[in-house]
Amino acid sequence: MLEPQQGMSIQEIVDWAVYAERKGYGYILRSDHLLPIGDNRAMDSPECWITLGILAATTKKIRFGPLVSPIGFRNPALLSRMACNVHSYSHGRLVLGVGAGWYADEYRAHGYEFPKFRVRYEQFVEALKIIKPLIEGKKVDFHGKYYSAKTICYPLSGSKVHLIIGGKDSRILRAAGKFADEWNVTDISAAAFKDIKKRVDDSKGSRKIEYSRMGSFLIAENRKQLEAKLKKRPELSKIYGSIKVDELKKLGVLCGTVDELTSQLNELTEAGVDKFYFQILDTGDKEMVDLLTDTLKKL
Repeated sequence: MLEPQQGMSIQEIVDWAVYAERKGYGYILRSDHLLPIGDNRAMDSPECWITLGILAATTKKIRFGPLVSPIGFRNPALLSRMACNVHSYSHGRLVLGVGAGWYADEYRAHGYEFPKFRVRYEQFVEALKIIKPLIEGKKVDFHGKYYSAKTICYPLSGSKVHLIIGGKDSRILRAAGKFADEWNVTDISAAAFKDIKKRVDDSKGSRKIEYSRMGSFLIAENRKQLEAKLKKRPELSKIYGSIKVDELKKLGVLCGTVDELTSQLNELTEAGVDKFYFQILDTGDKEMVDLLTDTLKKL
């Protein structure tokens, strides 16, 4: 799977989706944010669900969706209706990632309240009690503290929408164990992934859940080329606190030569990762994405 970063036009997003489909990737996913993340607020950041509708119309095989849509500005009943419509139109290709939200600035800039995490978690659980039955083609009749819904989503597509929950907080892990078809986590080492996965396993009972890892990547033919790429990405030190290869690897970032990245992927697979979602940091570096593609084909 590929996930293009922000800062692209809708046409560029479509172009990457066509590339991913042509190269055999299983998914093209988008972050769902109302503002660009970081200091550059003038950056292009097309509305997520508008672009998902466009991807439904411009691709044929690849699956797609948000990773993730925050329920704080996506009413759960309306979000479910949007998801069911796009899922039906695309012949069952939508996946729906949802989260409790974390980016306060985007909420406040658009007139949404950004409560403390305890409240956001309570809202999230209520939202899941509405979303899960609706995207499975069932009628919901729910009245909670924050949300209510008494409806069913048409058209019924014949297949349920795959539900992804992302996050590391212990309360989110419990929600994933109870509601999710897939649990996703970002930029994590194999050892940390194995530990957190166990907590999801303990809460899911007999339910079957897929486990996925999403994160940025840097790959090159040799260390010299890799270090040159890192020097061009000074913003990584703000995100991770370092731009040194070995330190980034310890933090769980996929970073290295072809052999090093292959070793990281194998280690994560042994730890229980079922799917890898690769976030493209520099959409202008097509050569690096091509190298990733060639590397994955050899695994």
